[in-house]
Amino acid sequence: MELDSAYLCHRPLLLSIAYRMLGSVSDAEDLVQDVFFIARKWEENEEGDRVRNLKAYLCKIVTNRCLDFLKSARKQREVYVGPWLPEPLVQYDTNESGQDPLQTIILEDTISYAFLILLDQLTPVERAVFILREAFDYDYRDIADMIGKTELGCRKIYSRLKRKIQAEPDISQTDEAKSEELVHRFLHAASTGNMQALVATLTEDITVYTDGGGKVHAATHPIRTIPRVAAFVLGLSSKMDGQTRIRSARINGTIGLIIGSIGDRYNAVISFQIEADGIRNMYILRNPDKLRHLNL
Repeated sequence: MELDSAYLCHRPLLLSIAYRMLGSVSDAEDLVQDVFFIARKWEENEEGDRVRNLKAYLCKIVTNRCLDFLKSARKQREVYVGPWLPEPLVQYDTNESGQDPLQTIILEDTISYAFLILLDQLTPVERAVFILREAFDYDYRDIADMIGKTELGCRKIYSRLKRKIQAEPDISQTDEAKSEELVHRFLHAASTGNMQALVATLTEDITVYTDGGGKVHAATHPIRTIPRVAAFVLGLSSKMDGQTRIRSARINGTIGLIIGSIGDRYNAVISFQIEADGIRNMYILRNPDKLRHLNL
């Protein structure tokens, strides 16, 4: 019963760690569930002293399972078709049905989609150190115990990553109201075919990443420069018919777009990295395997 209580109490934390580590809602759910079975098996066949801190014990198992998962997933990424994007967390209007309670649990304090992509550039161990320290404020001794490294080693890893990430272009979001207004202007320009208005919403270094996973049509390389991006967006818009529904939603805590269509032909989730002067990056997720957990 103690384990059951601890699991229910700490499940949101375990899911948050797993999602940040894996960038996948479905894999995070499966992994956390597996961890519970592992812990249950240990409890039923307990030998020796009881675990004094179940929270730390569960977090350690989740972190190590995530490390193992990421190491094996790197080989799969090498043959992945086109850019790989993480699974989004989508928060619909509270009046709409279909909101996954699990989404709400880990959406409350989630990192932005752009930052999740930045974390994907790190090694599994670097990612674990940075997430546990930055997002959950674990001390270095606990982090070292979780990942099997020295406390000094974890300090050095975090310090190096902090400097590296601070040197990256700013991925912080602009004012929420301004971001929503910009996305709505972008959507209106795209739907009406207004090239000039569309260009006005983009930064000079705009880049579009599309993830179809080789299962639906999508660009296999990033699309750069304003003329190419504008032509690409207007081309997509012109293909959509009257049965395609586009709506705004909170995606990993920031404004984004959901595209749903009859027969799932154009289903997509679009996330934005927005700066003061416009949209800097667009992330278009079309891989149906990564959209299964959503109600499009």
